[in-house]
Amino acid sequence: MAFDSGDIRVAGDATIHVAPLGTAFPAFGTALADPWVDLGYVTTDGITANYGREITEIYAMQALEPVRIIATKAPKTIAFAMMQQGQDQFILAMGGGTFAADGVTGAFRYTPPDASVVDEKAMLVEFVDGLYTYRFEYPRVQNREGVETKMVREDASTFPVTMQILVPADGSPSFEMVTDDPAYDPAALLGTTDAETTETATYETA
Repeated sequence: MAFDSGDIRVAGDATIHVAPLGTAFPAFGTALADPWVDLGYVTTDGITANYGREITEIYAMQALEPVRIIATKAPKTIAFAMMQQGQDQFILAMGGGTFAADGVTGAFRYTPPDASVVDEKAMLVEFVDGLYTYRFEYPRVQNREGVETKMVREDASTFPVTMQILVPADGSPSFEMVTDDPAYDPAALLGTTDAETTETATYETA
């Protein structure tokens, strides 16, 4: 691939939506509606996606390099810090719970969930850069960390979360990425044309 600054993407306007577990993802290019909830502003640290991989190296007596590598784990997380206040943000950060009228006019009381409750969600992260849209779909996520939020004089209070990406109950992929960016068109892989592919295949056969 040649150098091309036009292939650089900036996710400056990324949005994060969550919905109840099992909610279907809308068709690509359509607006997100109820029950999808936009979590609003996040801090300038942005959204950090970590697609990890842990391996075991197998060595033989006769070789200094590994003769085989086995993938043992592939943990995936999405981390961000929510800036807006609201029950959706608070409940996501706390891992569940409910809000109800407190019996006092204009007041609302939060009740945390039982410690054994696992609050799982569907999540969608999307950004648009120029003409192209990138969408990351996560059918099953859960906040895996405790929440450390600060109440200070000089800055906004935030809810930092790290969402663990889990395998869906039906065994489907734990995430998918969808985009209309032509740089990801499989037909353009390695920049080969149909003619070049045919010529190479013929040469190798000969």
